[in-house]
Amino acid sequence: MGKYTRIEDLEVIRGMGRGLGNIKKSFDGLENLKGKYDEDFGNNDLREKFEDFVDNWKLSRSELTEEIDALSNIAKAAAEAYEDIDQQLADAIRGTQESKKSKRG
Repeated sequence: MGKYTRIEDLEVIRGMGRGLGNIKKSFDGLENLKGKYDEDFGNNDLREKFEDFVDNWKLSRSELTEEIDALSNIAKAAAEAYEDIDQQLADAIRGTQESKKSKRG
C-alpha cells in the first residue's frame, strides 16, 4: 500500500508555515544594536569587535529572515496544494460514482 498525505500531515505543514512566519516576525522586530553600547565598552578594540559582530549579525539576520520567509511561504503553499489536489480527486471520484449510478438506474 502506497504512502499518502493525511489531514494531520497537512496541519503539521500549515503549522510549520505559521511557526516560520512567527520566527520571521521576531527577527524583523529585533532592534539594531549598532552604537547602543558604545559607552559601556572601556576598550576601543572591544567596542570595534562588538561593532563588527553587530554588522555581521545584521547581515546574517537579514539573509536568515529572507530564507525563513521563503520556507514559510513554501510550507503554506504546499499545504494548500495538497488540499486542493485532494479536493479535486474527491470531486472526480464522486463524479465517476454518480455517473455509474445514473447509468444503472
